[in-house]
Amino acid sequence: MSAENTEGFQTLQEKFGRFRILIVGRANAGKTTILQRICNTTEKPEIYDGNGNKIDLSQVEGSTERGIHTIENELIFRSNDKLVFHDSQGFEVGREDEFLQMKKFIADRANTTILKKRIHAIWFCIPMDEFERAILRAEEMFFEECDPGNVPVVVLFTKFDALLPVALGKLIPADRRLPPREQLSKAKLLMEGIFNSADIWGRLAQMKHAPKFYVQIGGMDKSSEGCTKLLEATTGVLGEEALQMLLISAQDANIALCVKYAVREWVITRNYHA
Repeated sequence: MSAENTEGFQTLQEKFGRFRILIVGRANAGKTTILQRICNTTEKPEIYDGNGNKIDLSQVEGSTERGIHTIENELIFRSNDKLVFHDSQGFEVGREDEFLQMKKFIADRANTTILKKRIHAIWFCIPMDEFERAILRAEEMFFEECDPGNVPVVVLFTKFDALLPVALGKLIPADRRLPPREQLSKAKLLMEGIFNSADIWGRLAQMKHAPKFYVQIGGMDKSSEGCTKLLEATTGVLGEEALQMLLISAQDANIALCVKYAVREWVITRNYHA
C-alpha cells in the first residue's frame, strides 16, 4: 500500500472511526466462527462497553445474569482492531425485550450524527442445517419491522455445506453408482437447486425491509473462501465509496479484495478520462 493511500485511509478512519458491523442471527448460526475467520484468528474477542471500557471476560463467561452481553458492547479481535462488531446474541422468537433493544440500537446507530458510532453494515445469519425452517417468526419480525435506513443488510446463509447430504440423497440411481468424487461433484450441483426450490431468498426479497444481497457460506472452519465472498459482497453494497475504502483498509491481509477494487477504480478512472 502506497504512502498516499495509507494517508488517505488514516483520514477516513479519523472521520468515520473503525468499520462497524452488527451481526444478527440465531444462537447456532455460526456467528463466532465467521468473525474469527474474518479476523484471521481462533481467539475470542475482547469486549468493551459502550463507553470503551474493557469488560473482564471471566465475569461475562461466568455470569448467568442477562444483560451482561448487550448489543451495545463492542467485540474487537486483537488480530484486527480496525473492525468493531456488535452481536445481537441469540436472536430467537419470544425475546421481545431483546428484539426491541436491537430495533432501537439499529435506528440509533444508523442515524446518529456521531460518525464514529454509526454501524456501517449488518450481517444477518441464517443457518442451512435447518433450511426447511430458515425463515421463522424472528426473521419475519426483523425484515418487516427493523428499518436499517441506509445501512445495507447482507444475509449470510451459513452452514451451506449442510445441504450436501440432502443433495446426495437426491442423486438418481445411475449417479449413485459413480465413483465417490463424481458423486460429490454432481451433488454439489444439486445443492443450488435445493436452495432455490426452498425460495428462501425470494421470500426475504419481498419483505418490507429486504436485504441487499446474500452470500452462501459453508466450511468456514476449514477455509477462508467464504470470507472473501462476504467481504466482496459487503463492499459492493456500501453506498459510499469512502465506506468501501474504509472496509478495504481494515482488511490488510485480504490482498485479493484490495486488488480487485483497486483495478476496478483504475479502469473506471481510465475510461472517464479517455
